[in-house]
Amino acid sequence: MRTLFVGDLHLSADRPDITQAFLTFLETQLADAEALYILGDLFEVWVGDDIAEPFANQLADAIKLATQKLPVYFIHGNRDFLIGSTFAKRSGMTLLPEVVVLNLYGINSVILHGDSLCTLDKPYQRFRK
Repeated sequence: MRTLFVGDLHLSADRPDITQAFLTFLETQLADAEALYILGDLFEVWVGDDIAEPFANQLADAIKLATQKLPVYFIHGNRDFLIGSTFAKRSGMTLLPEVVVLNLYGINSVILHGDSLCTLDKPYQRFRK
């Protein structure tokens, strides 16, 4: 068994090649995996769960299919921090806090999106607060 991690995909309707690569990944790489962690910035921009668009619905449906095979976990990134319980429920993902410590195969591991570590970017860090 293996644990899968993806992050910073920045999916958008403007980049169908990247979206198709992610959809192909979901269709072909989950068979022997025990979990999938999406570490933020799944979308290039996410303005909120109340905006339903075909592109977001397509991805929610694909992730929902994946959750029939394994649990899918999500940590917010700086581009999709407004993903909330509505999209999580629709897609079947479990929302996680900003920093998570996992025991992966006997090794404690920290997982996060990483934008909180950009400490030299003072304007961005002020915005995050």
